Amino acid sequence: MELARIDLSRDDLDKRIGGGIPYGSLIIIEGEESTGKSVLCQRLAYGFLQNRYSVTYVSTQLTTLEFIKQMNSLDYPINKKLLSGALLYIPVYPLIADNKKKDGFLKKVMETRAFYEKDVIIFDSLSALITNDASEVNVNDLMAFFKRITALKKIIICTINPKELPESVLTVIRTSATMLIKTEIFAFAGNLKNLAKILKYNMAPGPYQKNIVFRVEPKIGIAVEIASVA
Repeated sequence: MELARIDLSRDDLDKRIGGGIPYGSLIIIEGEESTGKSVLCQRLAYGFLQNRYSVTYVSTQLTTLEFIKQMNSLDYPINKKLLSGALLYIPVYPLIADNKKKDGFLKKVMETRAFYEKDVIIFDSLSALITNDASEVNVNDLMAFFKRITALKKIIICTINPKELPESVLTVIRTSATMLIKTEIFAFAGNLKNLAKILKYNMAPGPYQKNIVFRVEPKIGIAVEIASVA
């Protein structure tokens, strides 16, 4: 099995998930607001870039300048990657920030070829993009499209907020994922911690940790911890 590397010297996230991410993966990171979905995507994106993969990052939350500042705050500098073209950052936030109804974005997601020219494609967040036209039929079509893209030796990562989509649509997305991660916040030793639960990993390359506890620190980024989770 051929793997895409995400390893960084500062953490062992790659080891916790089995040594890398298989080509052809469709990864869904599900969690409510402020549970760590986006920062996990940012860590993965930086890991891919540092290991010489190209990345498309579609964001509904941050403008380009805000994204650069956010990545710098975590010591995940991406200025050179943007300039070289290794990273294509597409801020959808300016298009939807005026609270207009977001009809048609699901179709745009499938028809915008520029999204899929890189090795890794990240949608943060997919649920915010498609919330107003996400029916079971439409999302089935989208997941089938994503499967065709990943079959071309690519990796797609999507974040979703379960509060933004109906349960029937969530079921379609969860079933389609080759890797399903749920992010949560929990109390440990008197502090709040981030938790990433790997609920499904169909193409796991090796042993992986099902519950990954991490914290987010300025100039460090994600710090993976050793902690017990019931």
